[in-house]
Amino acid sequence: MDKMIHTALNTLKNLSANRSVRAQNMSNLNVPGHRKDLNTNFTSGFLHQMNQYDTRVFAIHDGGNGFSNKQGQLNPTGLETDIAINGPGFFIVQPKSGDPALSRRGDFSVSNTGILVDGAGSKILDTGGAPLEIPGNKKMIVAENGDVFIEPLNGAPGERQQIGTIGTSLGGSKDDPLIKSLDGHLRLSSGGVPGADQAAVLSQGFLEGSNIDAVTELIGTMEDQRQFEINIKLISLSKEIDEGGSSIMRLPNS
Repeated sequence: MDKMIHTALNTLKNLSANRSVRAQNMSNLNVPGHRKDLNTNFTSGFLHQMNQYDTRVFAIHDGGNGFSNKQGQLNPTGLETDIAINGPGFFIVQPKSGDPALSRRGDFSVSNTGILVDGAGSKILDTGGAPLEIPGNKKMIVAENGDVFIEPLNGAPGERQQIGTIGTSLGGSKDDPLIKSLDGHLRLSSGGVPGADQAAVLSQGFLEGSNIDAVTELIGTMEDQRQFEINIKLISLSKEIDEGGSSIMRLPNS
């Protein structure tokens, strides 16, 4: 009976982790460019200590912090500070705290100090890893390769000046993939971020939505709840079977 209970308890542990992931996804449904967290992956192991049986299997977290890199829907906004990546690639950003990271969030704005930031307050870095400064201007133009131009306030009509380049990168590799760090930002599994390669294609006036499907998450949540209830019943049934077996084996009173 203990094997049945052990299996059910491990399943409940996995379901609890997956429910947390789904809740996290739903909370970020409307965050531009957010990457969906994938359900926690577990591998199996065997107990080899404290006189446990080798047949007792338990779950081991495989250490992965997976996320879906599927493209979110590109929505036209017409705002010159909204920048979307069309296809693979990431912006290189400096979060408010922590090391530089990669992001798909493109709801940019210019801070009070003249720095280009995203909706979370992360500074947008240029190809050299420095925050991108945006001087006062009549208009800002962002090319597909990330080059940023402005029409100066006192410039002649149609005059443009390049002020920098938004740093972008295609991300990690097979040997050093991207993972979500504990702070929720994307970085290489070895730590840090790759250098700017400017291979991403940018679309000004568009905003990428999250790649989270609310219907899929809700259906998954209901399925997890059903599995949770089944395993609770399994534990209760195991207890009843164990008590029934014990009563049969009990010697009658003399």
